[in-house]
Amino acid sequence: MDYSSCRICGDPAPPIDGRCGEIIGYRLVRDPWSDSPSFLDGNLHFSCLEQSDERGQFHAEFVHLVQAGHEEIPGLEASHPPLTRMGLSMRPVFSGDECDIFQSRLSDRWMLVKKTGPWFGFGLPQLRAIGSGEIPVSASEVTRYRLPVDLGDKVGRYGLPELLESLGVAHRYAEAAEPARVKYRFRDYYAPKRLIDYVAVAPLPLPEEARTFLAAHAKTYTPVTFDEGDA
Repeated sequence: MDYSSCRICGDPAPPIDGRCGEIIGYRLVRDPWSDSPSFLDGNLHFSCLEQSDERGQFHAEFVHLVQAGHEEIPGLEASHPPLTRMGLSMRPVFSGDECDIFQSRLSDRWMLVKKTGPWFGFGLPQLRAIGSGEIPVSASEVTRYRLPVDLGDKVGRYGLPELLESLGVAHRYAEAAEPARVKYRFRDYYAPKRLIDYVAVAPLPLPEEARTFLAAHAKTYTPVTFDEGDA
């Protein structure tokens, strides 16, 4: 299976905050969808994750990683030596019926993890937007993704719906109309390695209970760090 495909369904999985996320191999999160002991290294469609029978096993491991610090974990086989894993060292600040929210101990960063498995991180700009009654959107960061096939020069003219349709995965990204809500911008394409660079600024899918908590949290929160854009 190509690392750029969804580890559950095997279809292409370009990352978009709140819809599809990446687990990097060095995080040492065990792969509940593998036939043999292994660690996750690749992307997950959140629609696939929410429908998976293994979502509970993944959720427990991911939530532990979010809160853990520097720790040793067992190797993949009993005969293997233990491995050192660095968690995110976040502390829980909210637990509801639909999600949990964790906050960094060192910076203005939060992680929302749904009980069904999906997750997304956010920072001070998103918290301030929630506190002002606005719909928070993901950061304007460039994502690099390896396409499974060469889409040629036309890929630079695609919007997000056309890109997902060309990859045959529009149905994996929630309702068909949703990609139109994402502000997608093509940046670059390197055909020899089928690498596409894009920006996808997406509304963050906050459960109502999270929105209520974070709106109140924003009013009393004292920033830990200040970036130039936040000053």
